[in-house]
Amino acid sequence: MGYKITDHLLKVSPGDIKSPGFFIKRNNTSVNCTVSLRQYCTTFEDNFKSPFMKTKILLFAIATITTLSCKKENIMDTKIQADGEIAGIGDFNNTQPKTFQPLLMAQKIEAYMNGKVAGYGYTIMHDGKPWFLNQGGGGWARYRIDAPNTAFRHGYQSRQGIANAAKFVTALATISLLEKYGLSLDEKIYPYLPTNWKPSAEFKQLSFRRLLEHRTGLINYGKNIADYKKTVEDGVNMFLFEEGCRIYDDVNYGLAMILLPYLNTKKGNPTDYTFLKSLQDQPLELEEKLIYRFINIAGLTVFKPTGFAYWQNVNYTPWSNNAYMISTYESSAGYSTIDGSTPGIPKWDERKVAAARGLYISAWEFTQIQAAAAQYKIVSKAGYEAMRAQLLGFDGAVAGAHGRYTWKKGSGDNFESMIFDFGKTQVAVFANSPHSHISEDPTILINAFDESWDTLQ
Repeated sequence: MGYKITDHLLKVSPGDIKSPGFFIKRNNTSVNCTVSLRQYCTTFEDNFKSPFMKTKILLFAIATITTLSCKKENIMDTKIQADGEIAGIGDFNNTQPKTFQPLLMAQKIEAYMNGKVAGYGYTIMHDGKPWFLNQGGGGWARYRIDAPNTAFRHGYQSRQGIANAAKFVTALATISLLEKYGLSLDEKIYPYLPTNWKPSAEFKQLSFRRLLEHRTGLINYGKNIADYKKTVEDGVNMFLFEEGCRIYDDVNYGLAMILLPYLNTKKGNPTDYTFLKSLQDQPLELEEKLIYRFINIAGLTVFKPTGFAYWQNVNYTPWSNNAYMISTYESSAGYSTIDGSTPGIPKWDERKVAAARGLYISAWEFTQIQAAAAQYKIVSKAGYEAMRAQLLGFDGAVAGAHGRYTWKKGSGDNFESMIFDFGKTQVAVFANSPHSHISEDPTILINAFDESWDTLQ
């Protein structure tokens, strides 16, 4: 018997939804995994009987299957309403029209997060206007236990590492650059590599779309430029490549560190392109120049159009409005405990992997980026719609009670983050200890959003 969700999160029967199967190769062992939502739900049925847990498990199964899907259609869009319609939209049971209440959602976020983490910050951006209560968060961004024994509070303006959620910015920067030069997402990526690299025949078939979709079959050898060269030249996992399976891996977005600077210089700055070519026999120096250029591209294509006056300082290492880099002693830290009884992990300099992870930013700033993207200030309407429809820079999506909900998560070094685009509403919640599970469970914010609608009087 298939489950029916009755709280308006998703109106589908898992028995009717199947994934086409996926293939994973680890340690030269091949496993063919054909799954269905019914199988996922049956696996958990005996242990989780409550309707709430069934809802969470179903959404987890859907997100998992989507991540490992080998076909392009989105299995969650069977019943979807128009994005972002506020007045006049009802739920699937044709109840009276409702309107979204941002401060009610803020109350729900704070009620859930308070006491669960060392510190957190959040912002709800609705129709381009920010909403939060008090300081937009709570707890501590840094405890006194960490040198130099200074502490400061967490909140909507507190910056922290957001780990993999930075891929949202990379997707925006990639599409913005393609649009600038009149190229489509189906542009092949191999022309935008060092000219002394020898891409495999399979690699030459890959496009920017497949890269951003995680549908490449590329093999991750590491995060150094020599590792990427091996990835480009040594072939792919042929089953994943031929089937177009969506397998999440940092190697896909990590390559943008190389591709975007070469694309930008080859199409727009021949002198700089020649300069990069002159460094191709000096890989470490070339890598340094590519890192600088990638971050500059992110600034010009994403942070500047967002409207940040300090866009040139936004970085993947601790920074401030007035400085491109600051000491880790002045930054937030990630804590394994919520009371500050153990030292935190500092925000490392992650510029080397910036295309895949590591942006240092506040929830308030990130929702500004989200809102600018949703208002087509960074990429075109078609470009952003492609991001949401094909999960470019997003991890998952669901047909919710009030439209299509898309999300991106991040976690690492005791930091966790979750961003959502609910249509006319964008939300970012960042925490500096991994105890709230916001980066693991999208239903936390889905429920908060769906429960924050009042019937129009």
